[in-house]
Amino acid sequence: MRKICLLAFLCISIYQVSAQTDSTQTTQEIAEDEEEEGDEMPSTEEREALPEWYYSFGADGVYNSGNVNRQLLTLRASLNFEKPTSIWGFNTSPKYQYGRNNKILQEREFYADLNNTLFYSQADVYGLVFGSYEESNLRKINSRFMLGLGVGYKIIGSKNHPNSRVKLGISNAFLKEKTDFYTREDRNIWRNSTRIKLKAELIKDKLFFNNVTFFQPSITSNYLRWNAFSQIQLKVAKHISFTAALENSFENINTEGVKNTQVNAILGFTYSQSN
Repeated sequence: MRKICLLAFLCISIYQVSAQTDSTQTTQEIAEDEEEEGDEMPSTEEREALPEWYYSFGADGVYNSGNVNRQLLTLRASLNFEKPTSIWGFNTSPKYQYGRNNKILQEREFYADLNNTLFYSQADVYGLVFGSYEESNLRKINSRFMLGLGVGYKIIGSKNHPNSRVKLGISNAFLKEKTDFYTREDRNIWRNSTRIKLKAELIKDKLFFNNVTFFQPSITSNYLRWNAFSQIQLKVAKHISFTAALENSFENINTEGVKNTQVNAILGFTYSQSN
């Protein structure tokens, strides 16, 4: 009887000590969670652990055979480098499009750019140096070179909130442009360029929206150009996304027979990766 009573007493004592320990541990975990949630400033270690390289590749196309013979291929890529400890970063988004309609060449579009940033990771106001090269069979452009210098500002998604699900920035630059048209006089002008860039993670790690809009009036002539590119990405695998995009461009001066407005709707897949 004594052994039974002693065993019962020991069990009750162990249960009470265990309950107190669990309660203390739970309280500590809650306090730690609250502290982490309240700390919005990323540590140096967290900032240095962010991806430095990001790259993606996308492809889409159309093939028709019969009454209409149509082939169209579009290739896109992007490469981005940002390092918290470096004052320099860059990104590039080359694009190539080739299409034939009834064996007649329609599209042969090529665009390549190189955008360099200064102090992008260290401040919300940063510098820009960029250049681009373009060819377009649709718009009858043999070649177009642009070189510019400007400044940008992070409106949403500042350096203290690099993991923000919404990022909005605006930049303004002055650029030199030289365009060689197929059949009209060449253009050698100065422009002012305003860019608005928006990125939004609509569903965490699943659904994304991107938009880049350029507004580029000429400073030295009545030559206006603007371009807007909007894209929705739905991730269907770890590195694969289904993409739907709309591109709208406008130039009020073109070669004879070329419309001022060009609209492209795009469906395809994108492979993306970061370090």
